[in-house]
Amino acid sequence: MKQEFIKQTDVEEYISKNYEDIEREKEQKFVDLMIEIIVSLTLKELYEEGD
Repeated sequence: MKQEFIKQTDVEEYISKNYEDIEREKEQKFVDLMIEIIVSLTLKELYEEGD
């Protein structure tokens, strides 16, 4: 019984860690996208001002 509890706890910790990693990756992708959008808009604005 104790062996099953340890295995279940290990599985839950593994799942929790994977979930946290996935969430962190999604957040990083979102931040990268926002940066890309801001840079694109800034460069577009500067290009239009240069004309």
